[in-house]
Amino acid sequence: MQAIKQYTDVINGHVTVDLPNDFTAQRVELIILSADDRDADSGNFQRFLLDSPEMTDEEFQAIDEKRRHLNRWT
Repeated sequence: MQAIKQYTDVINGHVTVDLPNDFTAQRVELIILSADDRDADSGNFQRFLLDSPEMTDEEFQAIDEKRRHLNRWT
């Protein structure tokens, strides 16, 4: 499968994609994503992860112990 990823500007509601000469497909699938929104969403998710509470070693050990106990159950 040949794939092309590029960023381009939307001008008057139109997008132009120039394909290389060796791109031989006769039919293509286009997926249009807003690069501006994607960058903002990515930053929000990173901020969410950084702001999330951390688990102490004791909390992890308690969860791991419960998981091992449940895994023995048939």
